[in-house]
Amino acid sequence: MTTIVQDRYAEVKDRFQQLFVQQEERLNGLKDQPLHDIRRKAMDRLKEQAFPTRRDEEWKYTSVNRVLQPNYQEGNKASLTAEDIAPYLIDGLDVHLLVFVNGIFEPGLSSNGNTAAGLTIIDLNQALQEDKFKEAAQLQLDKLILESDDPFRSLNGAFIRNGLFFHVSANMVIEKPVFCLNLATPGNEAALINHTKLVTAERNSELTIIEAYYELPGSEGTYFDNVAAYFQVDENAHVHHYRIQQEGKNAFFISNIDIEQDSDSTYSSYVVDLGARLVRNNMNALHLNKGITTNYYAAYFGKGEQHIDNHTFIDHAVPHCQSNELYKGILTDKARGVFNGKVLVRRDAQKTNAFQQNSSLVLSDKAVMDSKPQLEIYADDVRCSHGATIGQLDEPSVFYLRSRGLSDAAARVMLQQAFIAEAVEEMKHEEMIAYAEDLIIKKFEE
Repeated sequence: MTTIVQDRYAEVKDRFQQLFVQQEERLNGLKDQPLHDIRRKAMDRLKEQAFPTRRDEEWKYTSVNRVLQPNYQEGNKASLTAEDIAPYLIDGLDVHLLVFVNGIFEPGLSSNGNTAAGLTIIDLNQALQEDKFKEAAQLQLDKLILESDDPFRSLNGAFIRNGLFFHVSANMVIEKPVFCLNLATPGNEAALINHTKLVTAERNSELTIIEAYYELPGSEGTYFDNVAAYFQVDENAHVHHYRIQQEGKNAFFISNIDIEQDSDSTYSSYVVDLGARLVRNNMNALHLNKGITTNYYAAYFGKGEQHIDNHTFIDHAVPHCQSNELYKGILTDKARGVFNGKVLVRRDAQKTNAFQQNSSLVLSDKAVMDSKPQLEIYADDVRCSHGATIGQLDEPSVFYLRSRGLSDAAARVMLQQAFIAEAVEEMKHEEMIAYAEDLIIKKFEE
């Protein structure tokens, strides 16, 4: 008896294939560029892969059906001015500014012409053709996209349009952060917006990258932000990676971030998720040598029918390393949150110090939080802890604030802001703390 297995997403893949063919026709004459081969290989992999369903353990709380239903087209070029982007800039923080509108780089709005000594920011196509960078860029793209079984990574690779390659030379500290401002202006057609970044910080270097994702006012169309990034953090290098996300109510946001760290390096991630209809963040860190520190800090706030899913993985593969994870969120109305954090301590990874905590306030009878912190430990000389708390506001604290003259509503907002601020205050830059807190306050006022 022969069993025929049908691909439930075959029609979805056909639509992406048609869009891919349209893209390649538009890029006719550029097919000799290295990225063409990457795109073609990624599209071929997508055909063979299965999009996840809720039967998959890693996706049991998150359905991708809504993400895959629209008939996506590539994001269109839009004309913006300096006045249009001014509200999204960071007060008091001097940055190298890179502006993308619907995934398309806007050099006229950007200010990266005076990049610091030791910092290189170039298009992925250029990186794949330069002798100095092509080997590293190809290796990182292979790991991020072509060696993965994740169909969303393959989809990202098939539609790389304005991917970026960041390189920091050894012994260089880049004082000014790089600010990647991503703006969406969706129209009547659902838009597929791609973001791909490769980052290398050589030994003894330091770099700060800030990513911000917004929908411009007046835009209420459907769009899908598909984000993929790879961070190579070499010996004693330090990378601070901020991501602020406030996409529109009809947006879908899926990100895959891979980090590989060498001895005595530090990678710190600071995430604030406030927008989008569905959010899925995958963070994966691998420790390659001793003395490594990995920090994941995140704050999330879901209202309406928002769905925010955070999946983290830290592979303690070697001894004498540490990791810290703190995820704090608020859910109300019919919002749903998911946290699935896994820390793996391998057999030889003695003297590991790992901390993981997920805390959530659920303020509505119809809001839901699923939390699954995990420790998988094969070494015996370690200090590891994990925990999860899900609850409501502390009523005695509300009463105390009311006794000091605050209204009930003001007291509750103050306690919620204090609760979520703990994760935000881990940020390195004071300007970023103020920037994030201002966005959170505005979310409370909606």
